[in-house]
Amino acid sequence: MTTSLHPQHPTTPDTMSGPHGRSSDTHAPGLRVGRPDWPVIRRLSAVSLILGGALCVAGGTLHPIVDGKGHSVEALQGATAPWAQILLAVGTILVLLGMPGMYVWLRPRIGIAGFVGIVLYFVGNVVTSTAHLAVEIFVAYPFANDPTTAHLIADDDSMLGTPEFIGINAFGAVVMLVGLALLGSSLIRNRAVPIWIGVLITIGMVGFLLPLPAVAGISGFFWEAPRGIGVAAIGVLMLRAASAARADRT
Repeated sequence: MTTSLHPQHPTTPDTMSGPHGRSSDTHAPGLRVGRPDWPVIRRLSAVSLILGGALCVAGGTLHPIVDGKGHSVEALQGATAPWAQILLAVGTILVLLGMPGMYVWLRPRIGIAGFVGIVLYFVGNVVTSTAHLAVEIFVAYPFANDPTTAHLIADDDSMLGTPEFIGINAFGAVVMLVGLALLGSSLIRNRAVPIWIGVLITIGMVGFLLPLPAVAGISGFFWEAPRGIGVAAIGVLMLRAASAARADRT
């Protein structure tokens, strides 16, 4: 039994037409308003997901860990800082940019649970990943590498050590965990993508919950790889679908 990788004619702005077959937002006969159409947006979204997923895996793998801590002064002074964190930040932004297009492509096959999952995954990424990495790159890293401010980095591996920062990170992580579980289970249940991709998405945040010691070069890969590989694989499927659609038109 094979699973189609193509959405069932998703309704997107560029496919909506007025009474004469033209786009309903065309301003005058014969005048085409310049805008990216769905095939272009699909390809751009796919590339964002592929690059973003790969950069997140690379950044996580390279993220410095010293004595079981990834956000101590010693870790923030590590040889791969701040480049590993920058890779993670850029990768996260690219994944976020690709997610709206990913939803449009998956929409006919993932239902309400999948929609809620994507929304929660997006919100969790914004609340936790981007905020955490912004603080790590622009606050914690320079503070840790300045002898006059290094003592301000918390000893509990949270960088700031404030209840508010710890709380917002925990909240975002839970939101992301639930979102990935909903999205992944919807992908599996509806056979929207190959099952292994749905499994990777479903377990995308499980690694953070396991009481395993943090080890440089291993833990970061273990934490980031399921999500990174999962979204990158969806990006590849989107590109394949775009190529197949283009071939059908010709």
